[in-house]
Amino acid sequence: MTYFIALLVSVGSIAAGAVLAARGRRVDVTEWAVGGRRFGSFLFWFVLAGETFTTFALLGASQTVYVNGAAGYYVLGTVVLTSAIGYWVVPRIWRAGNTHGLLTEGDYFTRRFNAPWLGAILALFGIVGLLLYSEVQLTGLALILRTLFGNGLSNTVYVAIAGIAVAAFVLTGGMRSAAFGSVVKDLLLLIVLLAIAFSASSAAHVDGWGGIFDAVARQHPTAATLPGMTGGTATNSWWWMSFLLLTPIGAFVLPHSFQVSYTARDVATIRRNQIVQPLYSLFYILVIVIALAALLVEPGMKGADANSSLLVFVRDHSPGWLVGLLAGAGILVALVPTGVLLLTCSSLFTRNVYPLLRKTPGDREQLRVSRIAMIVLAAIAVAITASQNNALVNVMVNVYNAIGQLAPALFLSLLWRRITAIGTLCGVIAGTAGIVIPPLSTALLALCPAGTVVGLPALVLNIIVTVLVSLATKAPDDTAIAVGMPTVDTPRHRAEVNRPVRG
Repeated sequence: MTYFIALLVSVGSIAAGAVLAARGRRVDVTEWAVGGRRFGSFLFWFVLAGETFTTFALLGASQTVYVNGAAGYYVLGTVVLTSAIGYWVVPRIWRAGNTHGLLTEGDYFTRRFNAPWLGAILALFGIVGLLLYSEVQLTGLALILRTLFGNGLSNTVYVAIAGIAVAAFVLTGGMRSAAFGSVVKDLLLLIVLLAIAFSASSAAHVDGWGGIFDAVARQHPTAATLPGMTGGTATNSWWWMSFLLLTPIGAFVLPHSFQVSYTARDVATIRRNQIVQPLYSLFYILVIVIALAALLVEPGMKGADANSSLLVFVRDHSPGWLVGLLAGAGILVALVPTGVLLLTCSSLFTRNVYPLLRKTPGDREQLRVSRIAMIVLAAIAVAITASQNNALVNVMVNVYNAIGQLAPALFLSLLWRRITAIGTLCGVIAGTAGIVIPPLSTALLALCPAGTVVGLPALVLNIIVTVLVSLATKAPDDTAIAVGMPTVDTPRHRAEVNRPVRG
């Protein structure tokens, strides 16, 4: 029953999404990469929010709560803060893409600074960051398969199966396949989490959700306060606040979130979604309750092993049909976002790196190269994931530390006419060096309160270098500046940018 339901849900959703995405549409590069720029409020809600509710949201968040207690509650603030920034920045990203025919983040930086070389370099930077991010998703998918279906196969085999499934899922319909998959994934997962959460107190032998919190307070007195059960600076208030700040800053410079922004039909669609997106935070309440129940009845998991704490709890304390639904939903939770990650990587390579090797490739060639690149990048992601065994939250912190270094490039390009391509590149290099070079990262952290996530002081260094070098180098021309800061003040432009959101 468990296997049948899981396969029916996951394989059925994959097949249906691919068929619906491809039916009656000619798949060209724009359709493949950004869904033809035609997603209305319904599809845009699910594809953008679907990139929020990923394997990390399900397994990484539960692992953090299971191991650390209150330190894991930071997830409740991430969607809210991200939406507040997104309300301002996403319409500007969309407007640049719609006006200038952009498909990727690399396209934006190329046009904004009139520098194809910068677009290519930052595209490669983004590809590396997304491959690291895909480690979170593929690790989660392998955990779901192994925990719920047994240890008969090695972790490498499970990861390889996950990579093949992801590539097959997106190859047919591109971004639209992911959008249809997100609809099924999020609705099904909400139903499954509600069922598990409302039965969690019975499995933990307590009375209601309040009983779960009371029992945790008795058995783990430090669980409800920072730094949580493990103590030390690794999860103290400064870690909590710095990572919570870094997450929304970096959210829309993640190249896949940037690219998803181009799929919306208009600005009103974007703003309407950003207003209601914080409702997704309610998902995390269910995850927290289940993680605490797992702590009561399945104690003792440490480090990376705790990644599967929620899965083990459900496997051991739920009926087979519910385990099957969770497995099917969990497969989609990993598969759909990973598909978008790899699709974005392939788009970045095809649009921003490949043209440096072969000038002006045609539309058909770009689509063919994108599909080939997706297969190659999926293989690389599988190899990275199979060689690692890290706690998901640690991987996620590393991703935001790294990819967050693109934030000054984006935000300053929307606010400051004087920022230059050389200044942008020097800032990214300085910020990245502050993360990966131990003496420099140690020096930066020495200036901050203990526990601060290194990505934040590295971001400050990045901004300082970007501003100083930009002031010392030649500014872009007005045409390039207008990509991020339109100077044409027409009635149509004002109506599009300032259109109120109703309903």
